[in-house]
Amino acid sequence: MKDVYLFSGFLGSGKTSMLTDVLRQLKEANLRPAVIMNELGKLAFDTQAVDEDIPLREMLEGCICCTGSEKTEAQIQTLLHEDNFDVLVIETTGAAHPVEALDAVYSPLFAEQLRVKGIVTVADSRL
Repeated sequence: MKDVYLFSGFLGSGKTSMLTDVLRQLKEANLRPAVIMNELGKLAFDTQAVDEDIPLREMLEGCICCTGSEKTEAQIQTLLHEDNFDVLVIETTGAAHPVEALDAVYSPLFAEQLRVKGIVTVADSRL
C-alpha cells in the first residue's frame, strides 16, 4: 500500500513551502515520494519546488475537486503504472475542498493500492 497525503490551504498559505520540506524529509527517510500538483490556471508556478528525480503530475486549468475525479484518477493511474514511489502527496489549489479532492483516491480502482494517511490544511496565521 502506498500512503497518500493531501495538502490544502488558501493561496499563499504555505502549502508549497511545506511540500518542499516534507519531500526532503521523505527522501531522508529513504522513501520515494511522488506529487500531484493542482493549479487553477494554465501555468504551473510551483513545479520548480519539486526535485527532478521525484515523479510529478500536474493538473492545470481547474480545481481538483471541481473538474471531476476522472482526471485525478487518470493521473494516479499513470503514476502507479509508470513510476516507483512509496508516498503520494497531492497539493490542491487554494480553492479546493479537501474532502471532495479525495474522491479519486477512494476510487475502487485504487482500494488495494492507496491508503490515505492524512489531510493537512495549511493556514498562514500572521496578524
